[in-house]
Amino acid sequence: MTKVFPDVVKTIDGDIVEGSVVSADEEYLCIRQKGNSINFIQWRIISLISRNKEIIIVSHENNRKKFSILTTTTGNFSAKDISFKTTDKIQDIYSEEIVANRPFFLHEREQSEQGVTRVPFSSSQLKPQNAPQQNTVQQKKPWKGNVDAGLTIQKGNKEALTTNVKTDFSWERTKDNMYFNGLLLFETKDSVRNADEQRGTLKYERKHKRRLYSFYQESVEHDEIEKLNLRSITSTGFGYRFIEREKLKYKSEIGPSFTYERFRDDIHQTSPGLRIGNSLDWQILPSTLFYFKVDFLPVPQDLVDWRLESDMGLRHKLTKSLSLNLSWINQYDNKTSDENVSKNDATILSTIGYNY
Repeated sequence: MTKVFPDVVKTIDGDIVEGSVVSADEEYLCIRQKGNSINFIQWRIISLISRNKEIIIVSHENNRKKFSILTTTTGNFSAKDISFKTTDKIQDIYSEEIVANRPFFLHEREQSEQGVTRVPFSSSQLKPQNAPQQNTVQQKKPWKGNVDAGLTIQKGNKEALTTNVKTDFSWERTKDNMYFNGLLLFETKDSVRNADEQRGTLKYERKHKRRLYSFYQESVEHDEIEKLNLRSITSTGFGYRFIEREKLKYKSEIGPSFTYERFRDDIHQTSPGLRIGNSLDWQILPSTLFYFKVDFLPVPQDLVDWRLESDMGLRHKLTKSLSLNLSWINQYDNKTSDENVSKNDATILSTIGYNY
């Protein structure tokens, strides 16, 4: 009797998914695992597929998939027993029956990307009306975020109150990514207000290749101590993901920017310039993340007019939903609006965060 082997998929990060391939399209490979659960895997993260006496090497060239198929006629992988061929068509490696299942699983995949975690599956004909058996599989959410908050109250010889709220949100899909982060900071000492500022940044990224992307970013800021009613920084350009691993990610981007500032005394300033951004995420331990983000904003026509904004910190998971966080947020303005305003504005935050 011929031994039947399951389909085994290996990702670029070394993860292994084992089961039976039930559907495939240009974007996803769909695998049925034990318990009739369904797993959607993006082709861009697949490196190898093994089945029976075949190994399929998946590569990506100019945003197109390429399959190198090694087949042995015996049980040995020897150069004398192996046949080799290449193709860029999914139909050449999977049967018409599997590719024909695409409409049903395309519908279920779209539901999973919208946050639906219940995926119906039946071993009968793959149509929604013929799927009475309901099984659940936890799909990976395309979005995630966190809200961090801290409060310090001091009474006695000195009276002080410090409150802060920091939030991050990301929504990542195959081609389009959205990011948002915000900060609210308020501090008084002996009834004197030392800090009262709010910041927010919204960013959109569009992937063109596996590592190359374009972006549009809008940042706004209000600072009562600096007498700043509004600072708006608009930037666009291109970025490149130099490192894209499971535990280490680094990307850099560059593009033109435009800054608009309105101060309390009805003073308006505008300045076109440049934005150079860098972002690093490093999963030091399974429960501890180190992150560092920095934006450099020079004005080419005025070499002394430049800003540097950075956010660096550690996030340590206490539970699945709670984390302990330490952040160092720094803003350096080489050309301030007033002589009494400090060039450097640094904030250290220790917060408890809720992850969702």
